[in-house]
Parts: sequence; structure tokens; C-alpha cells
Amino acid sequence: MKSVKIREDILLCPDCDLVLEKIENQPGTKLVCLRCHATLRSYVVNTVEKTMALSMTGLVLFIPAMFLPLLSFDVIGLESSSNIISSAIAMMRTGFLFTGLAVLLTSILIPLVKLLILFVVAFQVQRGTATKNTAIAFRLYKHLDEWGMLEVYMIGILVTIIKMMHMAKIHYDMGFFCFIGLLLVTLTSSTFLDEHYFWKQIYRQSLQQEESDVQTVMAGKEGFKSI
Repeated sequence: MKSVKIREDILLCPDCDLVLEKIENQPGTKLVCLRCHATLRSYVVNTVEKTMALSMTGLVLFIPAMFLPLLSFDVIGLESSSNIISSAIAMMRTGFLFTGLAVLLTSILIPLVKLLILFVVAFQVQRGTATKNTAIAFRLYKHLDEWGMLEVYMIGILVTIIKMMHMAKIHYDMGFFCFIGLLLVTLTSSTFLDEHYFWKQIYRQSLQQEESDVQTVMAGKEGFKSI
């Protein structure tokens, strides 16, 4: 099977498919397509460190954001509160099975998996130990990026606040602020993620790892022959 050589001197516009000669842009600048003016790449300084720090912060905020109460409603002396996980379970128990599963997947499981994958990928790239499995994980992260909908859940919370503010006293609990922090961290991590740099480093490090494995195997064979 012939090996495929990846050319690193060309750049393909994702919007109009124009083939361009790739140049390295400087910090604080971005590459723009000559034909459709789409942004090809924005240079992010210390993208690996920033991405790893933000994903770790998101993982720390995830548990209190999901398990602590978000809002407490006081209606005629009767107070009630709930968190995201209990809300999803309550939906499924009351007959809204599909809605509850959708909330469970898009607002809990998928955001958690995204943060875990992003942290592992950034950690391996930072240490220089990225492999083919790292590329698979990063590709999975990009596929899941469309399914994480913390923003939609936040809109639902805001709608609830607007509807209930004239009927009940609303208390903002710690889970609410942790959820806002989680949402901001998730959005910021996507902003600081330089995909081009990550793919470039993953490709180079995986090739180096393969060459190292081949050399190790060859050295083992030579040692076996000498014995």
C-alpha cells in the first residue's frame, strides 16, 4: 500500500474551495480568502496552553453546575428548586421521554465528553505524545461540537426567569453561577482553539511516534539476531 504524502504548502478555502499558497501568519493576524474573504486561519498565541487550562476549568465547574440547584422559586411561601440532572430525570418520569433524553445528551453528556476530549488532546499535544488515536479523538470532538447545546439550555433558563419573575421570588443559587461560568469557558475554549496548529502538531508528533516505534522494533530484532 502506497503511503499518502500530505502537502503542507497549500491551503484550501472551506467556503469556496479556492486553492491558495499557504503562508505563516504572524501573531494577532488572520489569513483571508482572496475570492470570498472567508477567514482561513486566525493565529492564536499559546493555543495549547490556553485550551488545556480552559478545558480543565470547565471540568472543575461541570460537577457543581450539574448537581447544585440553579434557581429557587418562592411562591406564597412554598419554595422549590432543582438542578439540571434532576430536571432531565423529572422530564422522563412525567412522560416527556424524548425531551428528557435530549436534555441529558446535549446539556450533560456531550459537553462533558467534549471537555474531556479537549483536555486529553491538548495535554498530549503539549507533552509531544500525540498519536493516531489523538487525531481520532480530535475528529470526534469536532463532530460533537454541533451537539453540545449549553447555550440553548441557558436560553430556557432565561425564559423561565422572565415568565416567573412576576409570579414568584427568584433566588439565584450557586449552580446558576457555575453554569454561567461553564458556558463562558466552553465558548472561550472554542475561540482559543487553533485547529490548524493542533492538526499540524498531531500529524508531526504521530509520525515521530511511528518512526520511534519502528526504530525500537528494528533494534529489538538486531538484538535478537546478535543473541
